[in-house]
Amino acid sequence: MITRIGSFAHSSALIAASLRTQAKLADQQTQEATGLKSTSFGGLGADAASLLRLSGQSSRLTADNTAAGVAASYVQSAYSAVGDIADLASTIKTQLAAQISGSNLDAASLATYAQGWLDDLQTQLNSQVGGVYVFGGEAVDTAPVDFTDADYDPATAGDTGYYQGASGGRTFTSVDGTKIALSTTAQAPGFEELARALSMIIANPSDTATLSSAFDLVGEAVTDIGTTQAALGVQADQLSSLISRNETKIGTLDDLASQLKDADLAQAAVLVTNYQTQLEALYSTISSLSSVSLLQYLR
Repeated sequence: MITRIGSFAHSSALIAASLRTQAKLADQQTQEATGLKSTSFGGLGADAASLLRLSGQSSRLTADNTAAGVAASYVQSAYSAVGDIADLASTIKTQLAAQISGSNLDAASLATYAQGWLDDLQTQLNSQVGGVYVFGGEAVDTAPVDFTDADYDPATAGDTGYYQGASGGRTFTSVDGTKIALSTTAQAPGFEELARALSMIIANPSDTATLSSAFDLVGEAVTDIGTTQAALGVQADQLSSLISRNETKIGTLDDLASQLKDADLAQAAVLVTNYQTQLEALYSTISSLSSVSLLQYLR
């Protein structure tokens, strides 16, 4: 066959067009298969930087929520423990009322019960969550309460010499700088008052005046312990609100990121069909040109 000089340029243009169409077809087929506009950041062009920023913000908020969830579990454990201590205080108050009225235990038995209640209070205040002492403040690896400590004088009002934890309480700080107090320390007034009342009973279980003073002190403890538990409830609500706000932000960020990276599958399907049709037409034209011979026109 004689080379067709006249159709060479046209054929080259058609081949170049078919290659471009093949590339477009391959791109749309990849989008259909992966659901993404591009499998690399480079393929997103100017949107790549925005996508990285949005993804980074979403990841930080997700990590923040994970940490806040751990903190919430910590606060919930403290709330539960304080609830148990409140129940203990109510039981002690009831027993003291009966003892003062002369219709309950003898003095020796009351002293034994009081020591058991004090031991129970110490156990509750030394509660741990994942190896972290709930009521020890920042000293998370030290048991915060020892009512036998030599520095503790239970006869002195407000003495918290039994406390072995840190003076500073634990705080959760979110990625946006929000600070939320976590739990409380074993130095809280209600705990000290309850321990002091029990120590008074242990020291002099048969004295009516002492028992009456202890009864009044336990009443104060019940009120203050309730205040502490309410504060823990506020902490739990704050953490829950933070998590909820973060989830809303994460959803918005992920939606925006999706708009940048996710392919329009319906559009991709249409374009695949269009490009396939174009390729078929191009191939047909190229084939027709290839079959033309100069000799056919010189006969």
